[in-house]
Amino acid sequence: MKPDPARLRADTYPLFTTVPSRFRDLDTLGHLNNVAIGSFYEEGRAHLNRTAFPAETRHANAMRLLIADTHIAYLAEAHYPGDLEVGAGVLRIGRSSYTVALGLFQNGVCVGTSESVMVNTDGEKPAPLPADGVARLEQYRLRGG
Repeated sequence: MKPDPARLRADTYPLFTTVPSRFRDLDTLGHLNNVAIGSFYEEGRAHLNRTAFPAETRHANAMRLLIADTHIAYLAEAHYPGDLEVGAGVLRIGRSSYTVALGLFQNGVCVGTSESVMVNTDGEKPAPLPADGVARLEQYRLRGG
C-alpha cells in the first residue's frame, strides 16, 4: 500500500496529538515495535472521535462506535526516546460510517500512515451518524489529499 504523497505531509492533517514513546515499546532491534505503532494511531483516532463526537453527543444518540477495518503502512523506523505526532483527518463520510486517515510523524518525518473505518451502531446494527457529528467531521476533512 503506497500512500498518497499528500498523506506524508503534516499540513494535510487538521488535528494533531502528541504521544511520547516508551521504553517498553522497543523491539530487539531498538526501534518501536509494530504493536506499539498501532497504539500511537489509536491515540490519534480517539482524539478525532472525541472531538467530532463529544460525550454528550454519544450519550444523547446512544452511539457505539466500532472499528470495522484498519490498515497500517510502515514507512520508516520510529525510535525511543522521543515524541510522536499523530495527525488525524477524515477521508470519507457515509450514512453510518466514516474513514479516519492518520499520519505518524517523528522529528518532522512521516514514519507511517493508517486508515480506519469507523461504524456507528445502535448495539446491534449500523445506525445513522448524528447530524451534529457529521457537521463536525466535515470540519476535519484532510487538506489537499
